[in-house]
Amino acid sequence: MTNDYKREAGKRIKSWGIEGDVRKHIEGTAEYPIMYRALGTEPRTEHPFNLYYDIKSQGKALRETFELNRDVVPRIARTLVEKGFTGMVGHGLGTSQFVAQAAAGAFWTYAGWDARDLDSLEYVRFGHPIDFKRTAFFSYSGSGSTVDSNRAAAKAKELGAFQVAFTSIAGSPITQKCDESIVCAGGFDTGGSDTFHYTTRLSVSIWLALEIGALTRPDALNWDDLRARLFATADKMDAMFDWVSKRAELLARRYRNVRSIIVVGSGPNEGTAEEIALKYDEMSHIPTKGMCPGRHLHGALGLTQPDILTIVIAPLEDPAYKELRDIAQATYMLKSPSIALISEQDEEVAEQVDDVFRLPETDPNLFAILAILPGQLLPYWGAVAQGDINPDTQRANIARHAKVWNWLFPKDTH
Repeated sequence: MTNDYKREAGKRIKSWGIEGDVRKHIEGTAEYPIMYRALGTEPRTEHPFNLYYDIKSQGKALRETFELNRDVVPRIARTLVEKGFTGMVGHGLGTSQFVAQAAAGAFWTYAGWDARDLDSLEYVRFGHPIDFKRTAFFSYSGSGSTVDSNRAAAKAKELGAFQVAFTSIAGSPITQKCDESIVCAGGFDTGGSDTFHYTTRLSVSIWLALEIGALTRPDALNWDDLRARLFATADKMDAMFDWVSKRAELLARRYRNVRSIIVVGSGPNEGTAEEIALKYDEMSHIPTKGMCPGRHLHGALGLTQPDILTIVIAPLEDPAYKELRDIAQATYMLKSPSIALISEQDEEVAEQVDDVFRLPETDPNLFAILAILPGQLLPYWGAVAQGDINPDTQRANIARHAKVWNWLFPKDTH
């Protein structure tokens, strides 16, 4: 079976929403889940679900995103440097916020900027004070139409912020509130969980940080090598897919009945950990926590036991590698199952965990791009292994959930 949808960069298949008799569609959601109606895609009832193809499309989406923005990203980097910015705040909701959180690491390391993430709704409600003379405001929204993200962008615009939109939809509402836009390829979601949106927007964010660093700190790092490795992630994603998917399928079957999951990552990969946790929440509905090493070592040890799975994200050049290795050893000593996402050359963490995914990168920022592939396929296969979960729908195939989905996210809110 193949996915026949023709994806077009910068466009979506339809605007978000359910057409026709909404009440009738909600009552019939078991037969035709409303998530598919809202997205405009055909229902699936078994593997391969639509999300599987969304995940598989990421190598192609990355290649097209890099080509689409070959002139755009360096130009925006020059603009930000010329305006004298020395920091960024990235806002979004869910996956979009975790893109900003993971991207912050590249701005620390490559650009030498202060950088952090915010939940869009929290910014709308609390109005965190930001010095917009020194800080650029990055607005992340895959669809560009998420209501609360647009409200945050509008609020920052009123306060004089210089904003860059990171989106997959050209001309979307959020781009109209921003001074610059980086539009990523990939087209549109066919399942109800962000996949390629995360990967493409994270990659261009890292690229932007890299270009700023090359302009302002030309001798700090080997910028040509970093660019080459960044652009190579597209081909690496494709080369990894089959074996990562097969291993994820086998491990997900083994751990389909765990009580919960802990995902630990440091620096940029704390954002990776949060995104992996969100995918488990969305796709396989196994309660999952993302956290940094200090949060684990000083609080989560009591959770580390045989019916709770720990996933450790430990690239070889991670400044917190020692602590991540300690967490791996703690799982071994406490007889708690563990999986590690590690660099190909790793020896120490691998010795302390049950299973590994060896990825072809050592730099923590670039590693974050590749790590999301097992981070998506593990929860995808976790849903399939449970037998009664459709990972495309976030339970919107159940009437009570469908009612809540329509109440919280009516037409044109995403």
